[in-house]
Amino acid sequence: MNEKSMWYLSDSDFESVINITSDLVKLESTNPPGFEEEVGKYLVNFFNEASIETKIFPVEKGRFDVVAKIPGKDSKSSIAFTGHMDVVPVSEKEYRRWNILPFSGEVKDGFIYGRGSSDMKGGLASAMVAMSNIVKKGVMPPNDIYLIATVDEEDSMKGSKALLNEHFLSTIELLVVCEPTGLEICTAGKGRTYANICITGKTGHGSQGKGFNAIEFARKLMNKMQETSFQKYENTSYGSSFWQPISINAAVEPCVVPDELVLKVDARLVPDHRTEDVWMEMRNIIDSLKKQNPGYDAVIDIIDQREGWKLPMESSFLSKIKKIYDDLNITFKTTFFAGTTDGSIFRKKGVECIIVGPGELSAAHKENECVSIEKLIQGCKLYYNIMLKR
Repeated sequence: MNEKSMWYLSDSDFESVINITSDLVKLESTNPPGFEEEVGKYLVNFFNEASIETKIFPVEKGRFDVVAKIPGKDSKSSIAFTGHMDVVPVSEKEYRRWNILPFSGEVKDGFIYGRGSSDMKGGLASAMVAMSNIVKKGVMPPNDIYLIATVDEEDSMKGSKALLNEHFLSTIELLVVCEPTGLEICTAGKGRTYANICITGKTGHGSQGKGFNAIEFARKLMNKMQETSFQKYENTSYGSSFWQPISINAAVEPCVVPDELVLKVDARLVPDHRTEDVWMEMRNIIDSLKKQNPGYDAVIDIIDQREGWKLPMESSFLSKIKKIYDDLNITFKTTFFAGTTDGSIFRKKGVECIIVGPGELSAAHKENECVSIEKLIQGCKLYYNIMLKR
């Protein structure tokens, strides 16, 4: 790649990445309850000013996805970048651990601080500036370029699910998810599935010490979960599959043995581990416990199933992306993503996917979240060159 074709940043471009990231962090788009609207309006205004075609896709009241498009020479195929507009809330206890206001977007010592700076408004801003510079420089990309900004990624992924029937998804050759990876390329993502286990017993007087206490059945079920291992999916190159209880709700006041309980179970799975296998195992445990403890019942209410995925190592995209890394003097390293992303949803359309972004997953969802300005600039260079497939 010659010097003229390499990405360069003017002072104004440099400031844009910083300012846009800071602006987005200042917009308190917490989810729940789902306050992404102001971020959506900011993106629409940005793309309109950049003369980039923009559409909104309503998801529910006050919540909408934003899709921006730059037409390329070949409109039959495209490359897409995706990022979410929502951030997780800041609890009262976490708030007290912050050294600055969590929605300040403060720029200090080479970092931008605030909730969402790493996960993942920094990645979103880098893609926005990369797209605007393609238009500003008058470059005609080889294929259509999309930026898909979604709502509700941190919860049920309603935003990405709402787009699954849109035609443009069928044109995408490669989806780049701008989640925080420290600019390492994630070529695989774990699966996730979670469900409510609805347990029923019978009420009774608390003084009797007997009966059909739904909490007692839940205790036995959780013990069985702990004893159950997914041996086939342990210590793989993608880590291990596991499941865990993450919430429990039961009470009948005043001090009555509870006859109902809801236990939420969350499972994280290596790419080859099917989500349905988890609930087959849970059904076996429940059936066994019901035989040993007549008088109880338990029903599995599956909330979501997101399958794991892998990009084939022989993919032509990887060799092209490695060359971009080499040209930009960025260390090229592949790994896997421990969480699930909108990419898990969009892959249902058969789209090949990678995850790469300037933030750090270890900095997300905690006090003093921040993103490196150096990584933001590198991420913007990287996205620009991937967009042009150089």
